[in-house]
Amino acid sequence: MKKIIALSFLTLLISSCSTDSIKQKINKAGDVVGQTTGEFIEGAADGVQKAFDVKISLPKGLKEKGVEFGKSTISNDSIGKDNLLEVYVIFNKDYKGKLTAKVYDDNSLEMGRATVQLNGKMDETKYVAFHFDKRVNIDSKNKITVE
Repeated sequence: MKKIIALSFLTLLISSCSTDSIKQKINKAGDVVGQTTGEFIEGAADGVQKAFDVKISLPKGLKEKGVEFGKSTISNDSIGKDNLLEVYVIFNKDYKGKLTAKVYDDNSLEMGRATVQLNGKMDETKYVAFHFDKRVNIDSKNKITVE
């Protein structure tokens, strides 16, 4: 008897709710889940970006010669994995010369070196790519210097 009363109550409760009301509640729940998922994905992407932020040591001598670095990124070239360093270079003075980037592991052992010829005029900017050997895999624990 209790089962019949409970079933009748449940039927009455469901029938008293309009389908529009049910749809609205489902849509609202879906919206909350979607926003939460979106925030999680955005947060995870920010975390990955912070984990792979590249810190480059620039010697004083290079800065005195008018070369300054802006944003830098690590990516893959066509055959390696995380072996391409791209640096936004700002020329505060005319500069012509070679730059050598070195990558060190978390034990301060050199693990890669790449050299580029650089020419720039005062107030000019450009992206410069340092291609390391395909076996170099730059990660967040590595230190990078340019000289």
